[in-house]
Amino acid sequence: MKSDQNKLIYLFCITKELPSLINVGVASEIDIIEKNGLYVTVKYVSENIFSEENLKKYISDEKWLDVNVRNHLDVICLIMKTNTVIPFNFGTVYRSEDSLKNFISTYALEFKKTLDYLDQKEEWSVKVYCDKKIIIENISSLSQNIADFDSQIKSSSPGKAYILGKKKNEIIDKEINSIYNQYSKKIFTQLNVLCEEYRLNTILSKDLYDREEDMIVNAIFFIKKENIEKFIFLTDNLMLSFKNIGLFIEVTGPWPPYTFIKISN
Repeated sequence: MKSDQNKLIYLFCITKELPSLINVGVASEIDIIEKNGLYVTVKYVSENIFSEENLKKYISDEKWLDVNVRNHLDVICLIMKTNTVIPFNFGTVYRSEDSLKNFISTYALEFKKTLDYLDQKEEWSVKVYCDKKIIIENISSLSQNIADFDSQIKSSSPGKAYILGKKKNEIIDKEINSIYNQYSKKIFTQLNVLCEEYRLNTILSKDLYDREEDMIVNAIFFIKKENIEKFIFLTDNLMLSFKNIGLFIEVTGPWPPYTFIKISN
C-alpha cells in the first residue's frame, strides 16, 4: 500500500473483482484496497487540495475542475470495460484506510447486491433537440389548429384574414410546445421498450449546452448489454424518421451508472 499519513484516500469506484490497471493512464498513481471481497480503486491525494475546505477553493477554477472531473471519469470508464462498478462522485475522500474499510464493511451486503443488479447493464444518455425554424416552416402539416387557420385565412376577406393571421401568430408558440411534447413522447415510448429503467432529467437551458436547437428530451436509460446494439440502431432510425421536421437525437454512453445505484443510505 502507498498510504501516507499526510494524504487523503481518494475514491474512484468499487468492484467485486480485482480490476486490471494496465490500461489506466495514471496506473502508477492508483492503488486498490480490499475489504469483504470488494475492491476499492483509490489514489492518495494531498489534503492541501482535497480536504473539504480546500476543495471548495479549487472547484471555483473551471479549468481545474474540468480537467480533474474528466480524469476521474476516465479512470472509472476504463475500469468499466472489464468490471461492473459502483462509481463514487468526484472528490470523495477518506482520511484513513481504517475508516474506509469500516464504511465498506458496513455496506458490503448492499454493495454486492447493487453490483449484481448493475452487472451486464449500461447507462446511456439520450438528448433530443428540435430546430424551431424547421418546425415553423412545417407548422401547417404538423398542427391541425394551424392548418385550420391557414384554410380560413385563404377563404376570408382581407380584413378578417388579417385578424386570423394575428391570432395564428399568437398560438404558434403553444402549438410548437404541443409538437415538442408529441414527438418527445413518441421517441421516449419507443426507446423505453429496450431499457430496464429510465430517468427523465430536467430540460437544460441553451446556455448550458453548445447547440442552437431547443432541448426537448433529457433522459437516462439503463439497458442490458445484449440490447445496446438494438437501442443504438433504433435511435439512428428515429433520427432519420424525424430529421425532416428538425429533430436531432444525441446518444452518449456508456456512462458510470450513477443514476441507477440502489443503496438505501
